[in-house]
Formats: sequence, C-alpha cells, structure tokens
Amino acid sequence: MTDELPLVRETYTGLLLHFRLITSDDIPDVMTLERSAHSHPWRQSSFEDCLNGRQKCWLAEHNNTLVGYVVVTHGGGDAELLNISVAPAHQRRGIGQILLDHAVSCVKEKADMLFLEVRMSNRKAIALYEREDFFEVGQRKNYYPTVNGHEDALLMARQL
Repeated sequence: MTDELPLVRETYTGLLLHFRLITSDDIPDVMTLERSAHSHPWRQSSFEDCLNGRQKCWLAEHNNTLVGYVVVTHGGGDAELLNISVAPAHQRRGIGQILLDHAVSCVKEKADMLFLEVRMSNRKAIALYEREDFFEVGQRKNYYPTVNGHEDALLMARQL
C-alpha cells in the first residue's frame, strides 16, 4: 500500500481532514474512539498489529483531534476493509465517505476487489457502502457478537 496518498482531504461539509498512519503514541486515542463507536470494540493488539503488519491504519484528524480511522489490508489480488470508525460527535458530516475513499485509494493499485463485512443492523453504513458502489456478495451467520448472542454480517464487495 502506498504512503503517497493525499494527506489532506475536505468533506462535503467543509471539514479539512489530515491523514497519517497510526503510531504507537496514537493507540490510547484510537482505543478511546473505538470504544465510543462500537458495542464490541477491537482489541488493542489488533491496532498494534497495524504498526508493522500488512494492514495499514490511517488516522483522520481535524484541528489536531482524531475524528476517525480506517484499517485496510490486501493480498492475493483482493483487499479488505477491516475497520472504519468515526467519532460519534463527528458522525453525519461526510467523514465516513472520505475514510472509505481513502481506503480505496490505498489498495486500488494492489487489488481488483475490496471486500468488507458489516452488521446487518447497521443501515447507515450499508447505505454508505451502496452509494460507494459496494454490492452484496453474501452473508456470514452469527458473525458479530451482541449483548444477547450474535448477529449476521452482510458481506459486500466493490470492483476496483
């Protein structure tokens, strides 16, 4: 994945987002955002793996404040969006769309397809993915944990 991507992007609401790769110093803030945005957050070790692994975690900051991040990986001609999160106080402002566009830019030269899983109940995310040319390719039964058991995941893909 290239590190030579546009490092400043503007959302449709006029927010300027500055992108950079995660560092070890960012882990506490990333975990705070992760816990605030997800009922079942990733483990800290998953983000630490982004520091030296094949996957890359790009942070989006506005006025030096972490507002979101996106984690992508690729291999064998395919890519996967592993995590995308926007701080709850900054949602519905176009940040998710810019993060998704950034993920596509990261992997489009390395893969033919970008895959992702999303909770079946996450209608806002599914609508965003559909607007960005993702389509359903299947479902994964009992994929995500919930308070009362498990929830199915919708498997989606986009041609790059």
